[in-house]
Amino acid sequence: MENLVSSEFWQRLFSSLMDWIIIELPGIFILALVLVLLTRGINMGINQFKKVLLRRAEQDEKVDSLEAAKRINTLTDILMAVVKVTLYTVFIIMLMSKFGVDVGPLLASAGIIGLAVGFGAQELVRDYISGFFMLLEDQIRTGDVAIINGTGGLVERIELRTITLRDLSGVTHVFQNGKISTLPI
Repeated sequence: MENLVSSEFWQRLFSSLMDWIIIELPGIFILALVLVLLTRGINMGINQFKKVLLRRAEQDEKVDSLEAAKRINTLTDILMAVVKVTLYTVFIIMLMSKFGVDVGPLLASAGIIGLAVGFGAQELVRDYISGFFMLLEDQIRTGDVAIINGTGGLVERIELRTITLRDLSGVTHVFQNGKISTLPI
């Protein structure tokens, strides 16, 4: 208790806090700035890439430009989501290291936990794999009118794990890609 009251304790605490602010805090600000700039730059790059692809699809007479636009929008949205998850994960790991957390054991344990979750989350893995092949085979796109497992409506959003469908009465239905048994083409 006497240590908390002594001026030496408070001086050491203040000194170490000032050292952390001078040494580590600018790095955290720079890291956050780099994250924002990278996110915006990649977003602009993907949007430019999308525009180039849309122009090429409109110029090609063999391709239905509306269908190509749906596919391009779907794939670029998924690409941007994957990039954002990757950037934020790297940012969080680097931020944790700035706060003095040893991330080496954390990453090693995350790998082991990921393996265990992978065995336990077979349904989740099935959803992602099914979604990947649905996109790869161009079975469905954002903006399509589709009937999924007997429910018809407009496809609002396609993700690797789920498809969001809005029926004629305005009700939103979310289907896991691994559980879609019928999808008339």
